[in-house]
Amino acid sequence: MRLPLLILFCLGVFAAHAQPEMPGSEGCAFLKTITISGKRKTRDRILLREISVKPGDCLPKADLAAVLEKNRLRLINLRLFTEVKISWTPIAGDTFAMDIFVLDRFPIMPDPNFEFADRNFNVWWTEQNRDLRRINLGLTLNHNNFRGNRETVGVTGQAGYTQKIGLSYARPFADKAQKHGYGVSVFGLQNREIAYLTDTNKLRFLRSSSHFMQRRFDAAVWYTYRPQYASTHLVELSFHHYWISDTIAQLNPAYLGGGRTQENVLKLVYRYEYNGVDNWNYPLTGRRFVGLFEQKLALQSGQWQTSFNLHYDHFIQPWKKWYASFILRARASLPQDQPYIFRQNLGYEFDYVRGYEYYVIDGSCFGIFRANLKRELINWRINLPIRFFEVIPIRVYGKIYGDAGAGYNKYPLNDRLYNRALYSAGVGLDIVTLYDIKVRIEYTINHLNEKGLYLHRNGE
Repeated sequence: MRLPLLILFCLGVFAAHAQPEMPGSEGCAFLKTITISGKRKTRDRILLREISVKPGDCLPKADLAAVLEKNRLRLINLRLFTEVKISWTPIAGDTFAMDIFVLDRFPIMPDPNFEFADRNFNVWWTEQNRDLRRINLGLTLNHNNFRGNRETVGVTGQAGYTQKIGLSYARPFADKAQKHGYGVSVFGLQNREIAYLTDTNKLRFLRSSSHFMQRRFDAAVWYTYRPQYASTHLVELSFHHYWISDTIAQLNPAYLGGGRTQENVLKLVYRYEYNGVDNWNYPLTGRRFVGLFEQKLALQSGQWQTSFNLHYDHFIQPWKKWYASFILRARASLPQDQPYIFRQNLGYEFDYVRGYEYYVIDGSCFGIFRANLKRELINWRINLPIRFFEVIPIRVYGKIYGDAGAGYNKYPLNDRLYNRALYSAGVGLDIVTLYDIKVRIEYTINHLNEKGLYLHRNGE
């Protein structure tokens, strides 16, 4: 009689240990509902698509605080809100509700387009002698949350150095599952001055007061696929019509190739991005990878270009209020002999070695490595009784950094920075505030022993 009882006891113990933990059991919190409130136009489904939990989930109690912060950052990354607060509300026992409170940004954001025509502020201030003719004055009206669906509608009108007009529309989620999107844009522009040649790693310009030196028409259509929170695929097809004056074609016959004054270019782009950082506007922790394939075809000359771009960022927090980042960028293109409009390589937009802001390195390949060590100096939140400006964050980071890179050109001519190692180091401040505004103030010394204070209005 004792043996059957012993067997039954052992089976009971095994069954108790084998039974999975149920919602509401020790160590687990059951999420019953998600409520969304605040001053907002954004539809609930846009927010619910971004967060990592849903009603019915059983969450480890030890992770509840981390879940709130993770999802708060996810909603901030939508760039639709000035304030995001998330909290747990106990219901009964181990059952909770998630409460989300958001304040919408101003939906129609006027961008005054006060910008410099040159590659950066320092080039305009120093080399172009603060020439007011090289400033673009215009207005872009961007509705960043059209119909509450996160659609963007943009209308651009600009005068000054570059006269431009354009329209754009993008809908990131066009299907019920909120994974597929699309967009279109049309732009036209013209200039009385143009950079027609690169000499000794500097752009050479020609200006006319009587007629335009270039005109361009751009049209694009794209498709996006975002199967997960951090992954996005993009396929874009665009058409570009170039027209330049006879003078430019004579001074640089390779500008469009063969001394042409007009060219039509088709461009096909595939872009994959994995964005696993904490804050997409100014990341401090996480990883990000971007891979880009681009195929260009000049329809009149038959000239083509195939290029690959890679971008990898790694952000860590080694100590409290201390942050480090490592950034790698690289590009390679074929063939080596290209029209001048296809040769932009190192020194344009985000692709430059700090301390070499005054130089460009045209060619077919480049590589850049950046390392930063930052410390948070200021983290303020200013509350105001003004709609869409209720909370103004101000963060300031002090930093030290070092860069290294190189650009390759098979036909370097007399330019001294091609095909050699470039390196620099410096100290600076990063300022981050409302509506994704970033300002970088950096003092850098490069391998030429050139020292300078540089100002940038974007991230690294």
